[in-house]
Amino acid sequence: MRLPLLLLALTATATAADFETGAVVRSDGAVFHRNTIPQIARLGNNQLMTVWGASAKTGGPGKVYAAFSTDSGKTWSAPKLLLSDPAKSMADPNILVDGAKVFVFSTKVNMPNKIDKSWTIGTRSEDNGKTWSEPYEVVIPRQYVAGKQHNGIVLRDGTYLMGVAWDKWPEQGMAARSEGEMDLTAGVLVSKDGTRWTLHGAIHATTDKITPGGTFGLCEPSMVELENGDVFMLLRSGASHHYESRSTDGGITWSYPVPNALPGHNTPTALLRLRQSPKEIVAVWNNSPMVRNPLSTAVSADGGKTWSGARIVVKTEGLQVSYPGITQAADGTLVAVWQQALPDGGRDIRYARFTREWILLGK
Repeated sequence: MRLPLLLLALTATATAADFETGAVVRSDGAVFHRNTIPQIARLGNNQLMTVWGASAKTGGPGKVYAAFSTDSGKTWSAPKLLLSDPAKSMADPNILVDGAKVFVFSTKVNMPNKIDKSWTIGTRSEDNGKTWSEPYEVVIPRQYVAGKQHNGIVLRDGTYLMGVAWDKWPEQGMAARSEGEMDLTAGVLVSKDGTRWTLHGAIHATTDKITPGGTFGLCEPSMVELENGDVFMLLRSGASHHYESRSTDGGITWSYPVPNALPGHNTPTALLRLRQSPKEIVAVWNNSPMVRNPLSTAVSADGGKTWSGARIVVKTEGLQVSYPGITQAADGTLVAVWQQALPDGGRDIRYARFTREWILLGK
């Protein structure tokens, strides 16, 4: 559904300069052959930081890297290694920022991944990403936890929230043979310090999968705190639409999940509340009921109930463009990142810089 015409009429005129794209890191056919599942955040010193998982063409464990931008996402530093384990693979990192404090959390799995056991590993910086702590484990009372690709958020009272999901079968001593057999439930980790977390919620729905590779249940939650203090969550499903859930008590309890207006199959969404328009939130997602293409963006002025017309950020011929992250630079520019599949099996981490006005001026 589109936003009211009055809102569109009040937006400024966008120009070609309101949209540009580039790469944070390109596949090199070597150490950075396959770059996956990025996230992006603005740090306390206004630098931008992107994190992602990278694996070499020759194989071996995945590692987590970061890159930094001092010009609102136009150019990026060389990759910096943040998390690695010589015996296990690290991937799916996210970021949580609280002033000069920066947390990065990653999922660690055995090699090869048997979908039976995972660990959540964190590292912490007190100086806007200049130096980092030794890795530490975030203890979660579930066997196979994943689906924490969206950034953690800081509520207005200082509470930290991070969305996660876990598979049903390892809790019963079994393991899915493939992603298509997984049955996932989402929840929220709550913390006051970023080190000790408690798990809340068990958000699950029985949906009709529309592809064999789609997952059962709900996973990969994305969250944003709305202007009224409620927390809005969008979840990946194996059906043709995202599902939503809401919390009115800071993430402790959640409403029963229902389909949201945004189409999407087996893929997550990035969410962000706009600084200059705090009633509005921005989504970046795969605007398709079947595939991970195209990657689009839209604005909601009513807490995710209705959305503006979708604006395409990137579209390819058959190759997925997925797992977006989004932040807002100090100058107000929106900066999105995503993984872009390549014909040779490699993947880039790419970015787009655009404005709210560019989104609202249509397709």
